[in-house]
Formats: sequence, C-alpha cells, structure tokens
Amino acid sequence: MNDTKKIILQKSLELFLCKSYKEVTLDEIVKAIGLTKGAFYHHYKNKEEVFEESVKYFYSHFMITDFSIFPGASLKAFYKAYLVRMTEESTGLSDRKDYNILLFLVEAKRRVASYTEIHARQRKKEQAAWRKIVDQAKRNKEINTTIPGKNIASMFMNLCDGIALNNLAMSDEDSALKEISNDWDNLYKLLGGI
Repeated sequence: MNDTKKIILQKSLELFLCKSYKEVTLDEIVKAIGLTKGAFYHHYKNKEEVFEESVKYFYSHFMITDFSIFPGASLKAFYKAYLVRMTEESTGLSDRKDYNILLFLVEAKRRVASYTEIHARQRKKEQAAWRKIVDQAKRNKEINTTIPGKNIASMFMNLCDGIALNNLAMSDEDSALKEISNDWDNLYKLLGGI
C-alpha cells in the first residue's frame, strides 16, 4: 500500500471510529487528509469502498493477528503476554479516547458484505492460538482438567470479549484490562494452573 493510500485509510478509519458512517462525509475525509477529491478518487471509488477497507485495516491492525509472538510453552505466560500486547499502541492511529468501536463494528456488519468472513477468519486464528497453548498446558500438566481444549480456549476468548464489550459501553479501557487480567487469572486457577 502506498503512503497516500495508507494515510487516507488511517484518517478515514479515525473518522469512522469517532462518528457514524452517515455522519462522515467525503468532504470531511478529504479535508482531514489535506488532499483534493481527485487525489482521493485516484485511490478509492467512494466512501463505501474506503469504509470497507477501513474495516479490513481495523481487523489487521487493531486486532492481534500474529499469535506466534506470544510464549508457546506456558498458558499463563501466553495470556500475560496477550494482556501486554493489548495495551500497546501499534495501530498508527492517534491516542484519541472518543472512539466508538461498538458502533463501528455494528455498521461494518450492516454495510460490508464480507464482514462475517473477516470476523470469522480473525476468530478462527485466535481460537487456534488459544487451543494450541491450552493443549500444550494440558500436556505439560500446567493445568489439570478434563475440559476439552477448544472449550477452554472459548472461555478465555469469551471472558475477554464480554468484559471488553461491557467496558466499551462504559468507555473504561483501563478497567477492562484489569478485569480481563483478574478473570483470566481466576480461570487459570480453576483449571488447576500451577
């Protein structure tokens, strides 16, 4: 992706995260970037296309996509590294706190035909990473449970999703990370973690 296209995408994503799709105008996107409409149209056909690309960019840059960066020998080390990664800013976006991620995702589901596939692909990657480390923890006797690895993986993921969703509604990201950490620690203990 060339620099201009990336800048258009990042600025557009910021606008879509702050306002509803309908509230963001093409004029506003162009003004935020400091380009002409002609320059915009050189890279994107319309607002719909840049919104769809923004959704894909969100999933590839906001969501953790490379789970191989986490420790692979210990479930506890894996989820602690995951928590650290969730606090890091590597998106290329500003540090604004007024993002409405929930609205953005709802609009993505409504407006982007491939959204379900995009989300399912991300979910499948995450499920596989969690299941791999859970199965490793069971083999190493780090945890002691008869619950299938797939189910344990889902528990870790669903705890995180539920807490994040609740805290998105409350706009309390710092509290969410503490709550996720606490609940993952408790789940780990319930599984007989050592």
